[in-house]
Amino acid sequence: MLLKAAIAGVLIYFILQQVNFSEIVEIIARADVSKLLLGVGCWFVLCLLGAVRWYWLANAAAVSISFTRSLKLVFIGFFFNNVMFGSTGGDVMRAYLVTKDMQENRWRAVLSVIVDRVIGLFALLTIASFVLLSFSSTSPEQFASIPGLYAMRRFVVGFVVIFVCCVLLYMSARARRFLHIKSLMSKLPGQELIAKIHDALSLYRTRYLTTIKAFLISVPLQLAGISAFYFIATAIGSSLVLRDQAIIFPLVQTASAVPIAPAGWGIGEQLYGWFFERFGDTLAIGVAASVLFRLITQIGFGLIGGLVWVTSSDRRTH
Repeated sequence: MLLKAAIAGVLIYFILQQVNFSEIVEIIARADVSKLLLGVGCWFVLCLLGAVRWYWLANAAAVSISFTRSLKLVFIGFFFNNVMFGSTGGDVMRAYLVTKDMQENRWRAVLSVIVDRVIGLFALLTIASFVLLSFSSTSPEQFASIPGLYAMRRFVVGFVVIFVCCVLLYMSARARRFLHIKSLMSKLPGQELIAKIHDALSLYRTRYLTTIKAFLISVPLQLAGISAFYFIATAIGSSLVLRDQAIIFPLVQTASAVPIAPAGWGIGEQLYGWFFERFGDTLAIGVAASVLFRLITQIGFGLIGGLVWVTSSDRRTH
């Protein structure tokens, strides 16, 4: 815990060398409350849709879980994001809590959490890729004026294409036979682990309609997340439009998932500040937007998750 706090502290210290702390406080203090409430509402929609998605994926993997329990664990996940590495720390806790009393299908339960996260990130980057492609075709001069945007487009679109190809390859038994995938996999270490993962993932291959539904609900889910950040940034005076945030938010949130600091603190501030400057806003607004966004979605919703955790049977049997 001390190491995590130290890493976040160093990252935040570095960003504060580039922007005045009192300026950040002043920017946040003059926030438009009505727009902040819109942001909170959008994030709550994200939570509800996230609970629905995991409820579908868990039950498709033969893991019996109710929507109510799914929603509770989503909020508990926000709480643990604040004390574990990255913005995926809550996923680890979700996986633990949903499997701790299970005698069978434990791997399926864990994989349901991983698949839930992967589908969410894929949907987020898919939205970003469509926005980048649309931006570059409809406003080529403005697109070219933003430093590094061409490289971002290549990375995001390339990732989405490669991911789709890998999924299609896994779904097609004929393609796997043609490429001798089974023979190649048999040479890897950890065959027992690979077999368990394959067994769990195979359920989604046979229940592909559930996987498609999970992706489709992820689109409005992630649009709600992008809108939440847009309203929070607009509340403190950001001039960036929703299209800009549909590019910035997916990239920063994906990077924040890397397990370096609790809830991505420090990383987000660096990246949002960097992106805001390149899109024509100020470093201070970008950092302030990131701080306020995390205070609301991670700390605020984390406190709700903490209350759920304290009063839940999961804690009493932990």
